[in-house]
Amino acid sequence: MSVKGNVVDLLSGLAAAGPWRSTFEKVLVSFAHNYPTSRTVLSFCRHFGNKLVEREGSSFSRRAVFETGGTMLCGGERGVAQVSLMYYFLGTITGQHEDERGVAQCLRRLVREGDVFFDLGANFGFYSFYVAPLCGRSGSIHAFEANPYLIPHLRRSSELNGQCGRIRVNASAVGKESGKELPLYDPEWFGCSSLYAHKWLNRGSKVLVPLVTVDEYVHANNIDRIDVMKIDIEGAELDAFQGMEQTFHVCPPKVIICELTLLPDENDPLRQSAGVLRRASSAADPKQLTEFLRKKGYELWGIAEDGRLRAWQTEKLTSDEPLKLANAAFVLPTLHTDRPEMFTSE
Repeated sequence: MSVKGNVVDLLSGLAAAGPWRSTFEKVLVSFAHNYPTSRTVLSFCRHFGNKLVEREGSSFSRRAVFETGGTMLCGGERGVAQVSLMYYFLGTITGQHEDERGVAQCLRRLVREGDVFFDLGANFGFYSFYVAPLCGRSGSIHAFEANPYLIPHLRRSSELNGQCGRIRVNASAVGKESGKELPLYDPEWFGCSSLYAHKWLNRGSKVLVPLVTVDEYVHANNIDRIDVMKIDIEGAELDAFQGMEQTFHVCPPKVIICELTLLPDENDPLRQSAGVLRRASSAADPKQLTEFLRKKGYELWGIAEDGRLRAWQTEKLTSDEPLKLANAAFVLPTLHTDRPEMFTSE
């Protein structure tokens, strides 16, 4: 640990043990909500949060409250508590290696009362619980999560939002076939476990999880509209889209927000770097996903910091870094007419 890290850890320990613990916690949450990308604030959140979990043990429990009014439980099992508490401190998804505040703002602009929201790869459920008040009781949220370790957390948190939205938690992976079970690799690594054996995962740790297609789910539940879909399933996105053939025909999502894994061009020497080689070769790349959705009538757009949609050139589907993550919006052309305020030329 660095000198700065040691200092932050020491101060966090003193704050967590002292009589001013509650006051310090309230001040830190306030600062973190206002400055969620500050490295110093993030460091205090992690160290102080860990001290709280260690101090309170299995009784540790907090509620994250988001700007939409949605809420999420942060607590429970030790591993879940230690990771989920960052949502409590920050109120969003950001940090040193990712920043999804633009995605949250995009959903805040997009989702309206009565909308149907599909969350494929819900993880801790941030997006499901964030949009719940936006959909309201007349809308619905359908959250899918393959990792069985996260299902109790998702179900407890969904109960907290019962008055503001209808949330259905589905303990299954989403793919191109139903009725099968597939291994989920490294389920202890929340947010990174995958149906694909990426080399950065602990492939010796796995659990079998049930698989369902969006088509089967939509048909079984008589769903006739999907307004917005968010998908982040660590390389299995194309499989999920291939299991949506009927859905694309009957009730295609108006907007699909998808995490893309950007890689160097095939002829770039960076393509041969260790960071790229660790990725499972069978996982779909951004060009495959974009081409598949283009044939379904979707346009590719980027997401600005304020949540509006901006032009994204096809050549930006590659990266000058070994491995880079980016969120994109695939949009049906009708959105230009229905929601012109969603687009920006900036």
